[in-house]
Amino acid sequence: MNHRYPNESAEYRRARDELAVEEAELIRKVKSVARRRRELPLGGRLKEDYSFAWATESRLEEAVTLSELFRGKSSLIIYSFMFGPSWDNPCPSCTSIVDAFDRMANQIGHDAAFVVVGKAPAPKIFDWAKRRGWNQIDLVSGYGCDFQADYGCQEDDERQFPKLNVFRRIDGAIHHFWGSEIADNDIDMVWPYWNLMDLTPEGRPERGSPPQDFRSRYLEDNYSG
Repeated sequence: MNHRYPNESAEYRRARDELAVEEAELIRKVKSVARRRRELPLGGRLKEDYSFAWATESRLEEAVTLSELFRGKSSLIIYSFMFGPSWDNPCPSCTSIVDAFDRMANQIGHDAAFVVVGKAPAPKIFDWAKRRGWNQIDLVSGYGCDFQADYGCQEDDERQFPKLNVFRRIDGAIHHFWGSEIADNDIDMVWPYWNLMDLTPEGRPERGSPPQDFRSRYLEDNYSG
């Protein structure tokens, strides 16, 4: 680009140009990993056509199967957020992620189906969605369903993990395509808060999750320490 900002020093420009080389390499690496992901062999066939319950206002508690969630698309993205059946509130970090997902859902929906699932009963998820203003993304409950257990989203119904899973439909059959499997930081790549803070002079704040107007007592009592 050879861009110059007002009043920048020669020292700044040298350091910035050196960093730009690394940033370009990072972009190339991200694209390379994405290409290798697309080239993965066919994953395992769907174990069963899991039955969820809608957690959206117009269809609250109506049953819907995983195959129906595709809505005519060939790919289905499912984000499992941490909200167990007895939790007072969901995970603040997961909430931050879904805050952003909700605003992207319509755009993504032109190319792939996109759903968020929680383990809490559907009315509990719906009540939380109303509080957060989520009204674009499809929300379902996996309460009483084995999906989260089978696809790495939990230790048990109350011990939930953040997890992305992608499924594909080929010749009428549904197969698992990809799942996040790297501990601690595997969701960072889709989390706007931390990625934007990485661009600041201060970097990521010394906190476990983005600032929120709520706390999750279940997480504090059972996940901390």
